[in-house]
Parts: sequence; structure tokens; C-alpha cells
Amino acid sequence: MNLKKFSMIGAVITALLSTMCCLPAFLFLLFGISSAYLSFLTTLDVIRIPFAIFSVFLLGLAIYKNKNCKDGCSINSMQLSKVFISILVLLVAFLLFYPEILPYFIG
Repeated sequence: MNLKKFSMIGAVITALLSTMCCLPAFLFLLFGISSAYLSFLTTLDVIRIPFAIFSVFLLGLAIYKNKNCKDGCSINSMQLSKVFISILVLLVAFLLFYPEILPYFIG
């Protein structure tokens, strides 16, 4: 696996990991359930910032590697990579900021 693919996959995984502290609230809201058995995940709030920084770093690395394609990339593959990276940017932005944005949609 080359570095560009690794950084794109890593950005999504670390964005998911950074939101583990807020996952119970999101799941409860999404499925309409109320339970306290996932409340232990709120202790993971301290790792949210490092994982968010690492996710943004990996996303930036993917964008940098896509711009500096020196491996004989074709025009079609570069355009497809731009589409995937654009989707990943939106997905990572949602995953990183949904705990702050969610109250505006609810109330």
C-alpha cells in the first residue's frame, strides 16, 4: 500500500477514533435509545485532540501526495483521487466536528 492510500485511510480511522468519546450521545440520538452502558466512553475525551490533529495531518499528507504525483499518474487517476480526497475531507470534517454541530440541529 502506498503512502497516499495509507494517509487517506488513516485520516478516516483517526477521525473515527477521535470521536469515540462522543459516540454514545450520537448513537442514542440516531437510534432513539437511552442507556448508560456506554457512558464509560466519555473518559476517552482526553484522546480526542491528539487523534484529531493526527487525522488532519494524514489528510494533509494525502492531499500533498496527490498534488506531487511523480509515479506516472494518469489524468483519470488524479481526477479520481481528487474526488476521493474531497469526499474524505467532508467525512473527516463531519466526524471531527459533529459533537459541536449536533446541538444546533437538535435544538
